[in-house]
Amino acid sequence: MRARRPRVPLMVAAVVLSVAALAGCGGPPRSIGPRFTVDLLHSGVSDPVILSVVGLQPGGDAVLSATAHTASGVWSAKAVYAVPPNGVIDLWKAKPLLAPYAAADPAALLWSMSGPSLSQSALEQTWAGGDVDIRLAAQQDGREVASQVVHRTGYRSASSTRDIFARDLLSGTDREEDIGGTVFDRRIGTYVAPDPPTEQSRPAVIVIDGDDGGASGAFVAGQLAANGFPAFVLPSFGPTGQIPGSSALSVESFDTARTWLAEQTEVDASRIFVWGSWRAAPLALWFAAAEPYAVYGAIAASGPTALLCTASGGASPLTSDGDPVPCESQVRTIADTPSLRLDRIPGPVVLACGTKDEILSNACDWMTAGEQARGVRADDQFLRAVGSGHTISTPPIVPVGLSDLAPTLAQATERARSAFWVAALSALQGAVE
Repeated sequence: MRARRPRVPLMVAAVVLSVAALAGCGGPPRSIGPRFTVDLLHSGVSDPVILSVVGLQPGGDAVLSATAHTASGVWSAKAVYAVPPNGVIDLWKAKPLLAPYAAADPAALLWSMSGPSLSQSALEQTWAGGDVDIRLAAQQDGREVASQVVHRTGYRSASSTRDIFARDLLSGTDREEDIGGTVFDRRIGTYVAPDPPTEQSRPAVIVIDGDDGGASGAFVAGQLAANGFPAFVLPSFGPTGQIPGSSALSVESFDTARTWLAEQTEVDASRIFVWGSWRAAPLALWFAAAEPYAVYGAIAASGPTALLCTASGGASPLTSDGDPVPCESQVRTIADTPSLRLDRIPGPVVLACGTKDEILSNACDWMTAGEQARGVRADDQFLRAVGSGHTISTPPIVPVGLSDLAPTLAQATERARSAFWVAALSALQGAVE
């Protein structure tokens, strides 16, 4: 068994890199000629990074670019900066003259890249699966004066992925029998574990997969596993392969998946969290509130804090023993809609919303209702991201879901992603025993 590489938590890495940047900002560069400096502790696709360019000709402008040639197509970003007298552009403190972001940001060239329109599976393969080489370049007076390649590793390099079928969820005696049939061959979900394995049992997360883009289960589970936390991705609408929305998620499916997860040697069965964003947020919160004896904590973003019926037909998104779980009408106001019993959740709750959510405009009103239902708990975190859009739960620095947004909105959303993931990983780390 390989020894697990010590991994600096996201929030610690950001602080360390900030100190490193401050330590290196005094005086002119020693070497002759322009070059990039890249400060990073790890090379993961969502790990913090600080970019600078030194040795530039003072005065005038410099065009900085990032380009990644992937199997899905070319991804790129470009920004124009004024070159100060010392010839150094520190992206963490320099405001661009023209860019897809509005303010200084140490890794903006990476997260602001845009690329071709892709299917969900192609998007996950590009930015959650394989490694990516990103070429940085600097131009002055139409001539390239510096370049460097930054290698970003996908989640696959720090995790192992296993499809879980119905037969895997059988009890021990039944599992030993040769049970055939298509019912037992259906894929129920996906288990993503840290690789190398952790040396002690760790909190684990059931990711209710009901979002797309960078908030899908592949991105979320990959980021969790890369930080040492096993994750089980459970689709919101029945087994994989069914038409989305054709079948509500059943309580039995969740319970069976939770039982299987708790049996894994690397999982602390007393510290199982649930995760959901957008439509999956109320599903995750419902399970945490309904099963406090089995679910320890909850993490959710950009979604209602009540179990709402579907807009078309008023059906429940959950079933139990074949019957619909009671849900709330979407016609009622938030004030008149009973929130889920978040006060029953024994462990920490992390909720987040964006004040400029372009999909769920009242996301922060829902979070306020959930916060009131929860009451004051020392370990909870409620993040009201001012100016942020909808896609808060996408891991930071991943260039997904931002390119169509205005620069100010895109940057506020990226900042919200960083804050949300720091809070989520902090809650999980705090549950380690």
